[in-house]
Amino acid sequence: MTDPQEAAMTDLATDPTTEVPIDAELLAEAQRHVADPRPNATINEALRRLVETERAKRQAAGEALYRMVENGELDFRPLKSIDE
Repeated sequence: MTDPQEAAMTDLATDPTTEVPIDAELLAEAQRHVADPRPNATINEALRRLVETERAKRQAAGEALYRMVENGELDFRPLKSIDE
């Protein structure tokens, strides 16, 4: 589902009269990797991919931390005494 404000927001980013500079070469390269060549679609797809990548990194880090705790590599019990 597309956010109704999405087009207006990315139009602002790609409008040459705004103060939001977009690297034209980077945008052109990104457009070659996206099925929809419109600047708005490219910017939104790039943002989605960035968010998904960062979420996946945080998820993987959380899972790694959980495994470390489960394997006894980290012990948070001594931290309880700090608050007492």
